[in-house]
Amino acid sequence: MGIFPVFSRKKEESCMQSIDYRRGLPAMAACFLIWGFQPLYWYMCTKVCGEIDTFFLMACRIIWAAVTCLCILRVQGKLPQLWAVFKDKQVLKRELPASVFLFGDWIVYLWAVQNGRVLECSLGYYIQPLVVFALGAVIFKEGMSWRHLVIIGIVVVGIVLSASGFGGVPYVTIALALMFAVYAAIKKSLTIDSIVSTTSEILMMVPVALLFILFFRMGDNGMGSMTVIKQLLMIGGGIITGLPMVFYSIGVRNLPLMTTGICQYLSPTLGIVCGAIMGEALTREKLVSFLLIWVGVILYVLNTVYEERRKKSAVQ
Repeated sequence: MGIFPVFSRKKEESCMQSIDYRRGLPAMAACFLIWGFQPLYWYMCTKVCGEIDTFFLMACRIIWAAVTCLCILRVQGKLPQLWAVFKDKQVLKRELPASVFLFGDWIVYLWAVQNGRVLECSLGYYIQPLVVFALGAVIFKEGMSWRHLVIIGIVVVGIVLSASGFGGVPYVTIALALMFAVYAAIKKSLTIDSIVSTTSEILMMVPVALLFILFFRMGDNGMGSMTVIKQLLMIGGGIITGLPMVFYSIGVRNLPLMTTGICQYLSPTLGIVCGAIMGEALTREKLVSFLLIWVGVILYVLNTVYEERRKKSAVQ
């Protein structure tokens, strides 16, 4: 799983030139299926590579994700757009902090997967859209009705109750949700292509990743112990990071925004399945907290559908 590409509303609407479910739905499904089952891939990497350090795994992911994304942009003919990002100081002022929060999201996520806390990740990804909405209401003064307050209240209760199920404050859940909310706020006004934007953020991490490997992981506890199989797994990590962005880009251009928003809940749902496969127990306390979150999510989706229909009726 990874952080979802963020579009501004204006950018998303401009992308929606036509609706093509035959093209959009398979692409969007492929995107969220890859993100949803990513915990199993990183879990497999940890098992095959032994006691692999989270920061080393992160460094390898960054480098190979950068290579994958550059190849994708080369095929799409978008490399000039990427270089333009690094020449625009105003854009860089937003992309640099966005890169920091993307790094934070990835490192927390990988650490959680390696330490058997996939369910906390899923909980965090469920509430991400709601946290983004709440942040938008506070910072950007976007409208919030009493229905939104009720929904957010239900989610907050779910998070509080999850503390007993997870044996303490669900820091992973809170960290992932907050980092994505800030990430979305930073990128709110950007109208850059999603793949170009995310690639620029990954490239900003590459120097840190290379320095870490060169100074700390060139011996037997790092690159020196990497067999061909392990190297291929690291390369695969870059591919499953970059490829979903292509599918997402295709999907968002061919599907209604409402459909895209609903589809994003597929990933955390699959995350619960991954957690079960990896041996995490879904206790009664955890189940209650998830049920409350699901109620909040369902109400949020229904309310969004209601408001969209009301806007269309008002226009007509």
